[in-house]
Amino acid sequence: IDGIYAVDSKGLVSLIKVCGAGDYNPATTDSGAICFVPDTSGSYEFCFETSDGCSTVSGSFFVDIYEKEDCDICVRMTIDGGSPVPVGVNTNVSLNIETNNAIAGFNLFLTFDASVLAFNSATIVGTEIDAWEYFTFRLGSVSCGSACPSGIVRLVSIADVNNGNVHPPIESYNPNGELVSISFQVANNQNLGDQFLPINFFWLDCGDNTFSNTTGTILYMDSRIYTVENILLWDEDDDTNYPDAARPFGLGALDSCLTGTKTQPVRCVEFINGGIKVIHPDEIDDRGDLNLNELAYEIADAVLYSNYFIYGLRVFNINVAGQIAASDINADGLTLSVADLVLLIRVIIGDADPIPKPVPFEEALILTNQQSGNKLSVTTDSPSDIGAALIAYELDENITIESVNLTRDNESMSLLYDVVNNQLRILIYDIGSNKIPSGINDLLEVTYSGEGNFEVVEYQFVSYSGRSYNVVSKASQLPRGFELGQNYPNPFNPTTTINLSLPQQTEWTLSIYNIQGQMIRQFEGLDEAGVVEIDWDGLNNNGAQVASGIYLYRIEAGSFIDSKKMILLK
Repeated sequence: IDGIYAVDSKGLVSLIKVCGAGDYNPATTDSGAICFVPDTSGSYEFCFETSDGCSTVSGSFFVDIYEKEDCDICVRMTIDGGSPVPVGVNTNVSLNIETNNAIAGFNLFLTFDASVLAFNSATIVGTEIDAWEYFTFRLGSVSCGSACPSGIVRLVSIADVNNGNVHPPIESYNPNGELVSISFQVANNQNLGDQFLPINFFWLDCGDNTFSNTTGTILYMDSRIYTVENILLWDEDDDTNYPDAARPFGLGALDSCLTGTKTQPVRCVEFINGGIKVIHPDEIDDRGDLNLNELAYEIADAVLYSNYFIYGLRVFNINVAGQIAASDINADGLTLSVADLVLLIRVIIGDADPIPKPVPFEEALILTNQQSGNKLSVTTDSPSDIGAALIAYELDENITIESVNLTRDNESMSLLYDVVNNQLRILIYDIGSNKIPSGINDLLEVTYSGEGNFEVVEYQFVSYSGRSYNVVSKASQLPRGFELGQNYPNPFNPTTTINLSLPQQTEWTLSIYNIQGQMIRQFEGLDEAGVVEIDWDGLNNNGAQVASGIYLYRIEAGSFIDSKKMILLK
């Protein structure tokens, strides 16, 4: 606290501190400054006396100290994969940092699936640590048996290696923002569409994922670890819910890292895992229209495609993701291949027909399950015919399946079923030309003994031509417990529906967060027991359209709390 002084119109005065924390350092006889470190939040009083040799005057002032948010966190590290990307491209993943404490070195250890991601390079990009003198990365395997991840990269950096007079400026010891950019090549496989490819922090010994203070006397290590959706994976300060004996392999530094009589490491670093989201090809694929002019399989598409094989991705200057997805001409899941170019030319000259893209029905199929007595009746309401169906139910332990039978109207179809791992799995199909007509159909009946409920855990319905349905599952009985359903459709553009099952009348709040953990939209309600449907139109609380990306939705209904993620693609 600088600028403390006393004045007198008749001459010089003296100034002394008589109460308060810290040391008073006089600059002259009548002014000075206080330096103190507060040991708690609250109000601190400082008292002074000033004298001209004849009389003395006393005065005081107060300083209010507030605890900084995340005061127990010295460093926060986040893996940010950015916006969803198509297959077969190079993409950059950011390691972002926030610091409350000054650091002068780090040792980060990351894992990824090498079958779908290929590491290219890593570069320091934070302008505040450009002056750091040492940075390196290393790929390779480690000795941890079959539990080892397939992809491992270590990143090490030191601010000052004491090799001369060049030292980084003091501000570089508190970096905030993007620290390191890592380049990955996503595998060229359309089967990765709509998948999340995780990139996680990983621990094998006490030195992994640690930071050093500026003197090298204190090692900072993990305190809490979160998923990409900011869901807590591990809390080192909560030994009741996260005991060291139950620690999953590779998650956080063992408690034994803090034993001994010497200076111990400090647990004060938060880690938030991340990864790369791959765009679902159905969201962007206009097969055969590589120049995106809405005219598929024309000569300009062939010219553009042939240029790609010479000049690379820079020829796709309209929408790289969409143009890559459109290049899978032969629908084998591999984009940008010579086989695709050959088939494209054959289609253009009339020597082959284009392979159609299967598009799900816009109108949903309604699946209704009704329990009465010791029978479960299953009914469908479909906009077109049904060529095959798969339904799986989680069974209560007291239920025994006696039989599963198609109704008389659908006896021409084939039926397979079995109970596997306490799930009743039912497959309806036909090798020939039989199908279930559109509209409302009593599909099948399940006879069982015992008491309990059937919970739908999986369903797939397709038409006779192989076109898939979006399915909405409904139950006639009231929910037996709170449940937050997965939004549908997912990915979506621009609207999606979220189901909430309430076993009793309950007030609820649904909050939607972006990948940075910021709440962007909130819904509230009070509903009777049953299933509540909440529609989100992709707008935030201010009515603005949000960007494409991964979002987390979280429900609070009484004491029930749950969260899931969803993807908005445009």
